[in-house]
Amino acid sequence: MDKTRIYIGPRLSGLNRFTVFQGGTLPSLVKEIIEKRPAVADLIVYVDDLAQARVDLAKKGHPLNLFFNQVRSK
Repeated sequence: MDKTRIYIGPRLSGLNRFTVFQGGTLPSLVKEIIEKRPAVADLIVYVDDLAQARVDLAKKGHPLNLFFNQVRSK
């Protein structure tokens, strides 16, 4: 499995939707965002899982959908 991950949540200050992270390491700015909004971490998925994650994101009640809405509402 490729370690490359992608953020699928809503746009935030300092973090755009579909930002790609190579090598599995997150930049310090993203780590700071996660400290303030822990649900952001759940919206960073492996690129290999992106297609299914986008389907799950659209399902009302799915955890990814709930995390997305939680991050968007703050």
